[in-house]
Amino acid sequence: MAVGALTAGPAWGETGSDAGMIGIRLMDAPEVRRHDPRARIYIVDHLEPGTTIRRRLQLTSTSPRPQRLHLYAGAAAVQKDRFVFEADRKPNELTTWTSFDKPEVTLPPHGSAVVRATIKVPRTAWRGERYGVLWAEAEPRTGSGNVHVVNRVGVRIYLDIGRGGEPPTDFTIERLVALRTPDGRPELQAVVHNSGQRAVDMSGTLTLDEGPGALSAGPFQVSQGISLPPGGRGQITVPLDRRLPDGPWHATLSLASGQTRRTAETTITFPKPGEPPMVRLTGIFGTSVSLTPGNGALAAGGVLVILASGLAVFRRIRRSANDHPGTS
Repeated sequence: MAVGALTAGPAWGETGSDAGMIGIRLMDAPEVRRHDPRARIYIVDHLEPGTTIRRRLQLTSTSPRPQRLHLYAGAAAVQKDRFVFEADRKPNELTTWTSFDKPEVTLPPHGSAVVRATIKVPRTAWRGERYGVLWAEAEPRTGSGNVHVVNRVGVRIYLDIGRGGEPPTDFTIERLVALRTPDGRPELQAVVHNSGQRAVDMSGTLTLDEGPGALSAGPFQVSQGISLPPGGRGQITVPLDRRLPDGPWHATLSLASGQTRRTAETTITFPKPGEPPMVRLTGIFGTSVSLTPGNGALAAGGVLVILASGLAVFRRIRRSANDHPGTS
C-alpha cells in the first residue's frame, strides 16, 4: 500500500505544572486518500484480513523542561453522536492489533520526536469497522488534594476490515428546522442520517440569502459537528446572530465528511419568540411540506407526515430516542 507524507497540524494538550504544550501529528497516509481531509488528521483506512500497516507520528513539546510521554493504543466508540474515548487504557480488539516501536519517549525542552505505530490485522479478523486512539500521555502530575492529573493527546483510528472494495461512505440531510432558543437567539437545526457503511464526522457551513431587503448572511460554520456510526442519526445545530431578521430566507446547508459532501436547500422563517419552530421536510416523491402553527401541526412534537393522493395527512406519533438524537 502506497503511503504519502502529510502536513496537517498537531493536536495539542497541556503539559501540566510546566508552561507549554505537547502535540501529536499524523505524518503519512495512503496515497489513495491524499485528497481526503479526514485522512490528514486521523488514520482512516480499509484493510483486508492479514494486512499490516505502519504510520509515523510526530510528537512535539513547547515546554521548557523535558517531557516523558507514554505511548499506547486505547479503545474508542462512535455513540451518542460523538467519537467517544474510553477511559484509561481500556482495550478493544483494535488495540490488541496495534503497537508502537517505542513504549515511551522523552522529548527535550521545546523538542520533538518521530515514532512509528503498527497495526497488524489477523487473518481471522471479521469484517466491520473498528475505532481506537493512538495516545501520547505525559507523566501524571499531582494537583490540589493529591489528585493525579493525566494529560494526553491522540490520533483517532477508523479502521474497516473486509475483503474486496471499501464499503461506501454516504449520508443524507433529512430535516431542517428554523427555531429560537429560550433567550431569543435564532438557530437552524438539521437531522443527518448516516446511510453508508462507514462512520462519518460532520463539518460544514450554512449560508442565508434572498432575505428581507435582499439581505444575505454567512457562511456560518457548523461549530459543533457530530460523529455517526453506520445507520445512525444525529442533530446538528448552527447558532446564529440574534440580530438576524426573521425572514423568509433561502437557506443552504453544506455538510461534508471527508470527500463525501451533501447539500440541502430550503426557504425558512425563524419563529417569533415563544412560537413553535418551523420544519421543512422533503417527503415522498420530493414533495416539500412546512409544519407551522398556522396549519395546526407542532413541528417539535413528533409528527409523521404522510403524502398520499396529493394530500398531506398529519399523524402524531410517540416520541422515541431517534426523534431527537444528539441530546445527552
